[in-house]
Amino acid sequence: MTRFRFDDISLNTDMILANAMMEYTINTNRDCEVIYCISPIVFNMSMEETQERRESIFPKILHAHSDYRDFYKGDICGLPDISPLVTTAGHGIIHVDHRLLPEAAQEMSILTSCSLAKGDIFVPPFNKWNEITQDICDKHGIELVRFEDGWLSMEHNIYESTEELYYCHTRAFTMETWKAWFEDGVLDVKSIW
Repeated sequence: MTRFRFDDISLNTDMILANAMMEYTINTNRDCEVIYCISPIVFNMSMEETQERRESIFPKILHAHSDYRDFYKGDICGLPDISPLVTTAGHGIIHVDHRLLPEAAQEMSILTSCSLAKGDIFVPPFNKWNEITQDICDKHGIELVRFEDGWLSMEHNIYESTEELYYCHTRAFTMETWKAWFEDGVLDVKSIW
């Protein structure tokens, strides 16, 4: 079964587009699973200039900051309406590299985000995890999704029907670029906008 993972699903996400992408994926791929990785505490990005930036979950400048605690300063909290057609996963209570968090903070983030998502899958932000992350997930019966298990970015890899693990950020696509990725093997999704 092919798994398609949509990371950073949040209050900032265009859920009409995300759900259209999900429905297209389910309708055109036999035996697939779509996973929404839900981020409940995010930054209000509504004043950003582009749609892609408005759907982001934190300001781009945070990538340059040395203090991971700057990610703690999200200013909106909640969950978008989630379709019953998808599998849900926790993506951290906040979007921060969990390797930088002590065990108790990781455990709180993992358990709370999975509880809010009503799922038993944890997808670590930035695909970053460590042995502590794995131990917590094992202890609580949560599947840890690890990039190293073969996940391919739909934003950087051509679609191959033989591959079974893909992930994306819905904000990187339009419906047209989404269809083109599947149908035409378009790699640079932004080049056809």
